[in-house]
Amino acid sequence: MNRKQAFKEQTRQLILDAARKLYLEQDVSQCTMRRVAAQAGVSAASVVVHFKNKVALMEAALAEDISQTWEGALKNMPEKGLLATRINHIWLTMFTFYDGNKNLYRELISHTVFSLEKDTPAIRKDVDAFLNFLATVIEDEKTAGRMAKDVDSMVLSMSLFSQYIGVEVMFFRDPAMPPEAAAKMVEKMNRQTLTGLEIT
Repeated sequence: MNRKQAFKEQTRQLILDAARKLYLEQDVSQCTMRRVAAQAGVSAASVVVHFKNKVALMEAALAEDISQTWEGALKNMPEKGLLATRINHIWLTMFTFYDGNKNLYRELISHTVFSLEKDTPAIRKDVDAFLNFLATVIEDEKTAGRMAKDVDSMVLSMSLFSQYIGVEVMFFRDPAMPPEAAAKMVEKMNRQTLTGLEIT
């Protein structure tokens, strides 16, 4: 890395550190790109060079904590028991994490869910990592004879994850919903999906 690249990376990190500090300490509406620039000690133009808009900056600033939480949940998922119960550990971990600053993460999710993938690369990376992880777990279940061989592991992964996303919407819309209730709702949905309803 040459000196120019090093300086650019250093500036980017200053901006991310400043943004993260402001997001965690203040209301999101107050965290303008100009205010982030002042906190970082750089020009407003420098912020725009690195992050084209507030959504991109917010995602980049908060992505590391979310990624670490996801990764920790995956590593600590129970190895034995029904699949819906085991992956419920992941749902509960994420809902508990978001509940620590529900307003902030409501803003993040509401602004990024329908953004283009190229504008929210960290979220795409986390989702892909989770789906691949869960597909591997499902393949292991098939190998162990606990799941039908013809199950498409990626389709099932996306189905289970989409149920989590659906409850996540309700969780953020309802300030009174505790993490435990949200996770239990996803578990019930996952269980019903895994049990199957259609008789052929």
